[in-house]
Amino acid sequence: MDTATHWALLLGILTLASWLAGGFAAVLGNVELGHHGQKTAEYLTFGLSVTGFISAVAMVLILVIR
Repeated sequence: MDTATHWALLLGILTLASWLAGGFAAVLGNVELGHHGQKTAEYLTFGLSVTGFISAVAMVLILVIR
């Protein structure tokens, strides 16, 4: 495998991990954590989802451009 494929694989793993962690944070946000805990879980879920999306786009760009 060449370097671009390695980077794409790494970004794919990062995408999957980000979306899994975001889903886990969303589930924890539904538990009775209080107002501050739910807001924190919402921000964490949003941040991890955006991170996963950016990673997925970068992965596709690396594979298309190479």
